Amino acid sequence: MKLLSSYIKEMKIAARGFYFYIEIFMAVLLLVILLVAVKEESVSKDYEFVFHDMDRAIEDSFYQDDIEEGHMFIVDDTVFDVKAASFELTDRSTGEVKAYDFEAGTVTARTIEAYDEKTGKFDKTLYMMDSEDDMLWMAYTEKKVGARLSIDEKFGIENITVYYDYIMQGFETERFTNVLYVLHTETPDTVSAMIDTQSVRSLEEVDTLNNRENMVPLMVVFMGSLMGFFIVMAYIFLDKSEGVIKALAVTPSSVWKYLMSKAMVIMTTVLVSSSVITIPVMGLQPNYALFYLYLIITTFTFAALGLLIASFFDTIEKSFGILYFTMIALMIPAFSYFIPSFDPVWLRYFPTYPMLQGFKEIIMSGTDVGYVLTYCGIFAVAGVVLFAFANYRFKKTLTV
Repeated sequence: MKLLSSYIKEMKIAARGFYFYIEIFMAVLLLVILLVAVKEESVSKDYEFVFHDMDRAIEDSFYQDDIEEGHMFIVDDTVFDVKAASFELTDRSTGEVKAYDFEAGTVTARTIEAYDEKTGKFDKTLYMMDSEDDMLWMAYTEKKVGARLSIDEKFGIENITVYYDYIMQGFETERFTNVLYVLHTETPDTVSAMIDTQSVRSLEEVDTLNNRENMVPLMVVFMGSLMGFFIVMAYIFLDKSEGVIKALAVTPSSVWKYLMSKAMVIMTTVLVSSSVITIPVMGLQPNYALFYLYLIITTFTFAALGLLIASFFDTIEKSFGILYFTMIALMIPAFSYFIPSFDPVWLRYFPTYPMLQGFKEIIMSGTDVGYVLTYCGIFAVAGVVLFAFANYRFKKTLTV
């Protein structure tokens, strides 16, 4: 009962300060950004510069079927204002080096928009250049791969051989280069037929999130638990500056109840801010019982960490070094979250790594309940240990 009374008192005090409203405001701001600025599906901005060294009629025949089937659309010509450029082009096969020098000017390109045959989503834009020089100039200026297509008609119009010369920037990976070699070992029709005949089997149904939904775990973790970690320290330092901490030494109130009431205030704030972000974006899809359980436990753990760190310093200014170092370190797993190929083993020992994965599991329709509950237990134990240590530290320094 005393803990509840202390919690209510702390909530009233927090409601009169600006820290309580900072996180709520940030949650509303992030929600607006998610709903307005983040598109649910990625919009491709890929484009290519291509020069067809052949008759216009043959060039048009390459795209005729796709245009008739609705996979490609001819749009208005694009006019580029291009800066002056000087560069050298090295032929990999012969080692021949040729220099190019262009003055500033404009380049007009016939433009085709391509759409994915299976999904119907926009794929890329093709810019058909009128000359090889224009293609080289644009590829160099835009730092894109260029291509020159030529043909051999010696076996007749029905057996045209197409040759591809790619203009690389030099920073492309060896894997990408090898893919281009493999892709053109056979004719495009043959490669497409080989791909279609491949047997692909999924072990289970793939559950994916769109771009907006994929941002929710990150927002919950870094604007929820980590923001709570920072704010609980701010509350403690505010009380230290006003002498509230030392006053506990001459009152019958227990230190642990005071610290727990602070953690409960943070958990309340995080519950509200996380709900503001999650519910409008995810709707009824997540398992909210599991979501709030995981959120409360992880928030308590980080609040306990904040309390422990605050016990070693008198002012927030003195704690800035360890505060920012801790927050930056805890943000590192975000790189792995957005770049799955970057997933070193050592990164998995950061507590925010399982937090991100856990919240992602929860908001997906096929939740791995075992994974989430396992880390609920791990974070609960860690939170209790950190809180006990923080309580010991505060009791030890009350008379100092």
